[in-house]
Amino acid sequence: MAGEHVHAQEVVAAAFAAAEQGAAMSADAMGRALIQAVVERYLTYRAPADVRSELAYLAESLDDDAPVVTRGC
Repeated sequence: MAGEHVHAQEVVAAAFAAAEQGAAMSADAMGRALIQAVVERYLTYRAPADVRSELAYLAESLDDDAPVVTRGC
């Protein structure tokens, strides 16, 4: 999972950098767009209930000291 996590962090950093440079974009809108893109991609091969469960798990983990990193639940 380390490779995927590092790559994802780089992709997200590049997307937010692009949002900061674009006058018509914002960090919040970019964040929502990234989340939506991941959810849409998930739904091409995962059941909606499974995606909902994944998102609920991640939301519940927001108060944890360490971020949750999972590998193909």
